[in-house]
Amino acid sequence: MGLEVHRLAERWCARGASVVDPGAQPFITSCALKAMAYDVTAVDVEPEPYMPIAERCGVKVVKRDLERERLDIRGADYAVFTEVIEHLHYYYVPHVLSEINKSLKPSGYLILTTPNIASLFRRLRLILGKQPIYQYHVREYTASEVLAMLEETSFKPVEFYYSAVNDLTYVNAEPEDYKRLRGYADLLKLAIKKPTKLNLLRAAAYPLVKLIPSLRMLIVVISQKYREPAPTATERWG
Repeated sequence: MGLEVHRLAERWCARGASVVDPGAQPFITSCALKAMAYDVTAVDVEPEPYMPIAERCGVKVVKRDLERERLDIRGADYAVFTEVIEHLHYYYVPHVLSEINKSLKPSGYLILTTPNIASLFRRLRLILGKQPIYQYHVREYTASEVLAMLEETSFKPVEFYYSAVNDLTYVNAEPEDYKRLRGYADLLKLAIKKPTKLNLLRAAAYPLVKLIPSLRMLIVVISQKYREPAPTATERWG
């Protein structure tokens, strides 16, 4: 997933641009973007355990509870919101997206990624009577739900696709093997070299998810801010 975000940043974000990264800890993506010459502001509810990482990278960190506080950042060129909404209570996701919208300049861009609840393995788990949602996620979404939430918070989606990067790289492998995973042939070699249940399943499923994109694991949406979101009154739970 990280490599996908870096590739998208190179495509959509001009070097030297300001980037806000909400839900950023452990600051790996923030540090990578900083190393790519972006001016990064990372935001997280509990940044303290990972602050040494951010400090070594020179990343600015703002402590905010995304669900319960205003972001209070203005004038960013881009926002990167990767693998976060699935960790938020769905009631507060519109509030968080609205705050990200307000943090951007007019016509600023948002890069969003999140797991696909309709992916092949999520469907198979449900058929087998197992909970399809990853244990540390509050809720996962379909692509249509993500697109609807973006449009409701004054973002215009300009590019949307299902990425196969996680279908290729969520495997049992050594670091050197991960570096060689470039495509299906490499995945097959890994499954033969290390025939774990996960690796064999990934190798068997990969042709299908390549053929049917909606079965892939990752939703990717690039959206552009087209106006300030309308003010809304949000009750606080708990």
